[in-house]
Amino acid sequence: MARDHYDDVYESRARAYDELVAHEDHEGRLPALLAELVPRHDVDVVEAGAGTGRLTRLFAPRARSVSAFDGSPAMIEVARAHAAHLPHVRLEVATHDALPVDTDSADVAIEGWAFGHAVSRNPEGWRDELRAWVTELDRVTRPGGRVILIETMGTGVLTPFEGGHSLEPFDAFVRETLGFERHVIRTDYAFESVEEAVRVLGFFFGERMERRVREHRWTIVPEHTGVYVR
Repeated sequence: MARDHYDDVYESRARAYDELVAHEDHEGRLPALLAELVPRHDVDVVEAGAGTGRLTRLFAPRARSVSAFDGSPAMIEVARAHAAHLPHVRLEVATHDALPVDTDSADVAIEGWAFGHAVSRNPEGWRDELRAWVTELDRVTRPGGRVILIETMGTGVLTPFEGGHSLEPFDAFVRETLGFERHVIRTDYAFESVEEAVRVLGFFFGERMERRVREHRWTIVPEHTGVYVR
């Protein structure tokens, strides 16, 4: 599988990534939607591609347990620092296709901003890879539980997939072939200044994003997110 820029970020710039996502979804629309989709407060959660623990911390206050995994030791290190006071949260290094948890052990199996990378890393085989990862989430989910995928539909754009986006085929495959229902929400970034927005977003999204933020003088940077539920 090919590597990309994001692999380097996840392996060597985990703290900068953590700063980035701290500015995201400033209106709290994602936790509000997740609370609607999973209203219970006693769930066992299994998370793939946990990163620095953004979703982990969203679920922790109302979960019986959270078992969260990521392939990057650097990301897990930052996530563990955030969750050090949460004894019911387990954070370990693991790949999406081999989650170290028992079958039928979760009420919610979730991934956020992780599975979509397969499209660019594995252009010829990403559908098979995605199907295998979703099958692993299905394996760990109890009957009647929820499987949730969360992926971007574009940052710095005014409508979902504006101008074309690499994850449009992902979106279609997840809904039409894998049978997920899609919810679309805004998860805009908020910054104190244009220059802060350029600095924080630029390292991850590149010079094109920097130019767009400066052009529009954005301190609130629009973002659209797809939440897929089955």
